[in-house]
Amino acid sequence: MMLATLLNYMDRQVLPQIATELKDDYGLNDARYGQVAGNFALAFAAGSIFFGFIADRIGPRLLYPVVLIGWSAAGLATPLMRDPTFAAQFETPDEPGSGPYQWLLLCRTLLGFFEAGHWPCALLTARQILTATDRPLGNGLLQSGAAAGAILVPLYVLAVRTLGGGWEIAFWTIGAAGLLWVPVWLALVRRGDLDHVPPVDVPAGAGGRPTPQPPFTWDPFVRAYVTLFAINLGINVSWQFIREWLPKYLKESQRFSANATDVIVPFYYISGELGCFAAGVLVRWLVARGRAVHSARVSGYALFAAVTAAAALAPFVGGGWPGVALLVLAGAGILGLHPLYYALSQELPAKHMALLSGVLTAAGWSVVSEVQKGMGRHIRATGSYEIGFVIAGLAPIAGLVALLVLWKPAASSQRA
Repeated sequence: MMLATLLNYMDRQVLPQIATELKDDYGLNDARYGQVAGNFALAFAAGSIFFGFIADRIGPRLLYPVVLIGWSAAGLATPLMRDPTFAAQFETPDEPGSGPYQWLLLCRTLLGFFEAGHWPCALLTARQILTATDRPLGNGLLQSGAAAGAILVPLYVLAVRTLGGGWEIAFWTIGAAGLLWVPVWLALVRRGDLDHVPPVDVPAGAGGRPTPQPPFTWDPFVRAYVTLFAINLGINVSWQFIREWLPKYLKESQRFSANATDVIVPFYYISGELGCFAAGVLVRWLVARGRAVHSARVSGYALFAAVTAAAALAPFVGGGWPGVALLVLAGAGILGLHPLYYALSQELPAKHMALLSGVLTAAGWSVVSEVQKGMGRHIRATGSYEIGFVIAGLAPIAGLVALLVLWKPAASSQRA
């Protein structure tokens, strides 16, 4: 699953890394780029609900390969925008020459739809094999695949450029690599492997018996669901804005070269990788010292939300290397929040967990879509990224407030 997450993010991150280079050749100005990012987000929202619904009914074993083939195909098809004859078929009468942009818009929309299917499949699989105590660390390992993919893409693009290759090579090779994952998954995960009852923590002194699960009641469910929405919205707005716009910010606002940007961007994701691991390790460390699982998660969330706030300071230190340092630090905070969110979402009722988490993801990505499109228009008009970084740094605080005020932990999240 970590490998699938890596491939997911490699397909996703090729465009942000080369967007500046496509700006002149294909008319990909900031407003259009924001529209592409917005369409990706809306498609991701729709795919989250669709694939969450399907995953709850058929499970992840067969669905996972379908979504991975779908997003790999979208990546493989993207370079067709280079062909003038092919791209001309997608021009609109009021925008002559817009064919490459329209094809890119379609491919990124399909990419977003199919990439959304990764998360219900991955979260269902993780829930089936991990206890509540182990899920933050397991989810951290899963999410770290995203950071690993985002680390590799700039270095790969740099290598291709250095060797004289075109930008299309990155799309083709990464898409092809995704197709190779499918037979590996089907060989390792056999029919029935994910059909057992998920493991649970066994409290000390319980005589080897797990804590019984309380009956479903609406009040704690609604409280939890509202909390999860606030957390999802905050971390999505933070992560997706910086993920999408960081390379363009470095090249076009801070005037770093393309090669320098390809070296700087991996440090942001290396920091995120460390944050993923640290979040899971922190929860396990606190639980091992007697803290309740939920209390440990809340402490971790507060710490990583504080680290994320470094992004809000980046515009006020004059940009350049001090700003880069603050954004790199914020990467650890933002990505460190993700495994904690996934662990909390895995407390949702098991029967409909994929659909319920999919609805949350859809709601969050719908807001992200509007933020990306709005920021694209704003950046094109002003050339300023400041408000985006301020929002990205402070957005997770809303989730922390909801977590402290609304969430009532279930028995499975109490002391192990």
